[in-house]
Amino acid sequence: MATVAALLTAIGVFILKQNPRSLNNTSFFVICSVTSIWLFGASLVYCTRDLELAVKWYRSVTFLGVSLIAPSIYFFSVSWLEPTFRKKWLVVIGYVLSFVFYASAHFTPWMVTGGRTYFWGHYPTYGPMAYPFLTFFIFYYLASLVNFRTGYKKETRALKREQIRFIFMAYLITFFGALDFVPKLMNVALYPVGYIMVFLWLPIVAYSIIRYRLMDIETVIHKTIMWTITSFLFAVPILFLAYFGREWLLNLSPAAFTGMTLAVIVLFGIYSRFIQPRIDHLFQRRRWDLLQVLEKFTDELVHLRELEELTRHITESMRKVFYVDEVSLLLAKKEGGALECIRSLPPGRSLRFEPSHPFIQWLEANDVVVLQEYVDADPQYRPFKEAARKYFDMVHARICVPLVVSRRLVGIINIGQKASLKSFGTTEINFLMDLRKTTAIALLNSLRSIEMQENLRRWNIELEKKVVERTQELNETQAQLIQAEKLASIGTLAGGIAHEINNPLTAVLTNVQMLRMGYQGEDAESLALIEEGAKRCRAIISKLMRYARKSDEIETTEKVDLNKIISSVCDFLGYQLKQEDIELELSLAEISLIEAVANELQQVFTNLILNAKDAIQAAERKGRVGIRTYQREGLVYAEVSDNGIGIKKENLVRVFDPFFTTKDVGEGTGLGLTVSSGIVEKFRGKISVSSEIGHGTTFTIQFPCTKTPHELFRNG
Repeated sequence: MATVAALLTAIGVFILKQNPRSLNNTSFFVICSVTSIWLFGASLVYCTRDLELAVKWYRSVTFLGVSLIAPSIYFFSVSWLEPTFRKKWLVVIGYVLSFVFYASAHFTPWMVTGGRTYFWGHYPTYGPMAYPFLTFFIFYYLASLVNFRTGYKKETRALKREQIRFIFMAYLITFFGALDFVPKLMNVALYPVGYIMVFLWLPIVAYSIIRYRLMDIETVIHKTIMWTITSFLFAVPILFLAYFGREWLLNLSPAAFTGMTLAVIVLFGIYSRFIQPRIDHLFQRRRWDLLQVLEKFTDELVHLRELEELTRHITESMRKVFYVDEVSLLLAKKEGGALECIRSLPPGRSLRFEPSHPFIQWLEANDVVVLQEYVDADPQYRPFKEAARKYFDMVHARICVPLVVSRRLVGIINIGQKASLKSFGTTEINFLMDLRKTTAIALLNSLRSIEMQENLRRWNIELEKKVVERTQELNETQAQLIQAEKLASIGTLAGGIAHEINNPLTAVLTNVQMLRMGYQGEDAESLALIEEGAKRCRAIISKLMRYARKSDEIETTEKVDLNKIISSVCDFLGYQLKQEDIELELSLAEISLIEAVANELQQVFTNLILNAKDAIQAAERKGRVGIRTYQREGLVYAEVSDNGIGIKKENLVRVFDPFFTTKDVGEGTGLGLTVSSGIVEKFRGKISVSSEIGHGTTFTIQFPCTKTPHELFRNG
């Protein structure tokens, strides 16, 4: 009994020290403590030689543990299964009733009336208060089992269900320890089996802890052994006193024994506070070493930027820390992409896992470190057990560490078997859990840096390409401007030449007319032909001078007839079109006058007809240029159409842009349609274009018409 009590005490204290603020840890510590008080007190009762003193021990010590066991188990069931702790009022009532029953046993003979002696030692007898207490005990114990059963049915997580199932079985077995009440109520020599049930309870809880990770049993066992060894110096004097002074201790009054126990507790507190931590540090050197490694690892990780340096640092650190030969690092270079082996020890390993892999998806969703042995032991891996097994076999790993940032799986660290063939301990797993977040962030930052550099490189290439394109466009524009200047100079020169030719032509005509007066017959006919040719030359020169004449700086608009302007342009260009085998078709309807400058409109239609001529020549077919006018809803329209090569759809929106042309350099300035559009808009008109590749192009111009006084009177 004393051995079981000591083991329970050590386990309870350790669990509490792991997280004193946890209600689960506190409730488990309370169960271990009250059970230890019961077992320790029972061992004193059985070993005491005096029956009266044995009864006193039972009333003062043993029954304290007995009265608190049932509500403590209920406390554990509630705190473990209900995080909100909604049934705390029932726990409080249980503890209040426990102390009421304890006070009844300690101060009155109603609970414990006396004792009997059996073959194993002294044993108490219960009085009339025992039956209410037994009812209370059974109620809280059964309520605890009901809580476990209900929690098992409601729980959806497979691991938690297995934990509840084993804990339920453990406490169901300890319930049979209530058979200890039989010798107390009836004079039956039934050996007390309560401590045996508790002894059976321990391996069941240990099994659930080991297999289903209820608690850190490996560290508990190590800690318990360490406490046993390191506390030997503290325990030796107490054991020496207990052995050689047992006669004196057994004859002590309960008050004196209580005082001596308090003194031992104070000494034990001093030992735990000042001596035990230093011994802990000595025996947990591995834990402290890993803390230092983690600090150094994190500090170096922050200063590394290149992905190659980062991955080398991670894999080499894992190899040195855990003394393993095989380490691999899988990385997803883009979100939702496949995981590829970016570095491995030994090098040269080629691995690739798609994001749809069941085990990969589970790691990304749960973000937990997984040991290979967990795959077979833990029920939560059953849906994808085979996939997880194959994963561990492919990467030659015993443990895998997912690197997750904001629910994105950045990569996985896979660590192989240790050189010592030992399993990974809890301290090492905690170390990996602590470093994974920092590692994941560092890798993600490096990947983003690589992505930014790649984007910058791509943008630089695109920028260089744009610069080359714009430079080429500027060169073409410059060439077109030079060509425009040449054409402007030629126009000025043509006007001057026409003026100079016009003077001798006038002299020729004057003399021819004078000569015709004195000649008859064939000579008169020859002179008539000369006069007709000279007149034709003068008409052509007159038209050329009108076209080449510069406008005045301030030119006023007037009412003009669009049909006359079109006819004059066609007269001027008709001969040229005829030489190019292009038919000119006119369909001029009766239209109203418009407000404009005739000379500028001649320039517009000249440009449109010449563009039509070039488009027809590019199509290499018999050409046709059609011009028609019509009036509709107060607007005067003029259409210039051809059956030339046509304009591509993507170029239609650009034909009026300055310097845009589809002709080769030197064949067009790209300014004709821009100037024409400006002239039309200056006179409140609009110009539009429609075209079809291979079928021709149509330019449509519209102007608001100017009504004559007759029209105003008619519309009255």
